Amino acid sequence: MNKTQGGTEGGSKGDGAISSSTVIVRDIVRGLYEGRYVAGQRLVEPDLMQQYSVSRSTVREALKQLTADGIVVSHPYRGSSIRRMTRRDAENNFAIMEVVLGLAARQAAQHIDAPGAREKLQAHFDAIASHEDLSDRFEFIRRRDRYFRALIEISRNPEIASLLPRLQVHLIRNRLAVPVKDRVEGYRKMTQAILGGDSAKAEKTARAYVQMTASYLLPHFPE
Repeated sequence: MNKTQGGTEGGSKGDGAISSSTVIVRDIVRGLYEGRYVAGQRLVEPDLMQQYSVSRSTVREALKQLTADGIVVSHPYRGSSIRRMTRRDAENNFAIMEVVLGLAARQAAQHIDAPGAREKLQAHFDAIASHEDLSDRFEFIRRRDRYFRALIEISRNPEIASLLPRLQVHLIRNRLAVPVKDRVEGYRKMTQAILGGDSAKAEKTARAYVQMTASYLLPHFPE
């Protein structure tokens, strides 16, 4: 395996850099977006140690975090692997996501008059809408994640900040099934409702966006 940049042991925590285990976690999540990691793939500790130039304890710390996030499953005597989601798993995931994103949008609309809130949300939506390189899947996701972080910050509900990313990461393997124009239009409607301060409409459009996404993605999950 090729070694991944930025994964050196000890990584200079003293200079404020992220930990080596976090580097591994982030790269595996990115690998799911890019197709380097797939559902059911085994994560072999010695291979990860070599790939990221880290100790076994660092790899185990990363796998522990990925397991806590529901991305990885551990099997007695067989090690760890990327979690396979069934259609029922995905349906449950979408049901929770619909409520969580709806609440975030509702609360963001209620606080949209806070200084700088409108400008921040509009700027992050514009970044999504202007992304033209459809081959760069990860860059689109980065912009989407920044948009959601801004939305959650405006909502003033920090509990959502830990919930939403964990829900979204399980669905990334099939994201290409959703046409970009439909995703952007969903964000547009949600953004307009929030900017208009209409909390009920903001929640409705957020829920509709999740429902639309589910309609595209659910058929790609096994029964």
